[in-house]
Amino acid sequence: MSDDYLWDRSGSPDPDVTGLEQLLAPLAHDAPLRQRRSRAPWFVGGAFVAAAAALLIYLALPGSSRGSCHGGEGFAFSGIGGEVSCGGGRVAKGTLPVGGKLETGAHEAALAIADIGGARLGKNTVVRLERTDRERHQLALDRGSMHAKVNAPPRLFAVTTPLTDVVDLGCEYDIMIADGGAGSLTVHNGLVELVTKAGTIVVVPEGCTAEILGDQRPGLPICKSATPGVVDAILEYDAGDRAAADTILAKVDRRDAVLLLALAAVDPARRAAALARLAELSPPPDAEISAESAAANPAQLAIWQQDVLAIYFGLWGPDAPPR
Repeated sequence: MSDDYLWDRSGSPDPDVTGLEQLLAPLAHDAPLRQRRSRAPWFVGGAFVAAAAALLIYLALPGSSRGSCHGGEGFAFSGIGGEVSCGGGRVAKGTLPVGGKLETGAHEAALAIADIGGARLGKNTVVRLERTDRERHQLALDRGSMHAKVNAPPRLFAVTTPLTDVVDLGCEYDIMIADGGAGSLTVHNGLVELVTKAGTIVVVPEGCTAEILGDQRPGLPICKSATPGVVDAILEYDAGDRAAADTILAKVDRRDAVLLLALAAVDPARRAAALARLAELSPPPDAEISAESAAANPAQLAIWQQDVLAIYFGLWGPDAPPR
């Protein structure tokens, strides 16, 4: 807050000062001021005493008692193993409001995701509720870990992180975010989209893990069906060795079709080569779709991607029959 606000109401007021002004509004003086100075009557002094007492009481209230994390709209939460911090106060349970921050500290917490699912927050985790309405429920995971399980239409729930957004397509997954924003995503059921701030999208299906890299791009998905040689090449590529993409293209087989879609998304220089290899291993479902046309037509690429994912879940996913 700027000190000028206290003298001439210029600058930005502190929220506590604004709350005090509203509290004392009924006592505002609206009569003309006299030019002659006179001794203030006793009740003026009493009013100042009452105002000071009100200020002390207001500022002494913990943040949670001012309505920030008790009742109202938001996501219900409860600490696991002890109290957590919300709205500046330590609480055992409460409601995380839009704009509110929940910090687990030395404990964990259970967090409802509207009426579509829930999440378990690990120790030293910081989350904020950015939005909750009929069109989108959105959390921000600033640091820590979260296990989320949601049963909802695609894209109704999303988690923003400092470097990428995690868009739920109806599934169960783990997110881990370090202090610098890098981290990882592991999908246990369903599908998740990793979306960069620039709009690059990588689809990560169940049974796969993808890194959230420090240069604001998603890592390539490493799936349980991948061979050790492919996994090693992915790790080299994510570490910054772009030449490892050639190794990936040489070593992939039909089980790695999802990986080729991701490589086409994150590496424009190798998009044509990735889609050409994909056409060899998992041909497009429509004769009108080719590697060249799909590279230029997002609608065609989406049709091809759906076919690739259907094959993955049917043949290569974690629940597929033994090969």
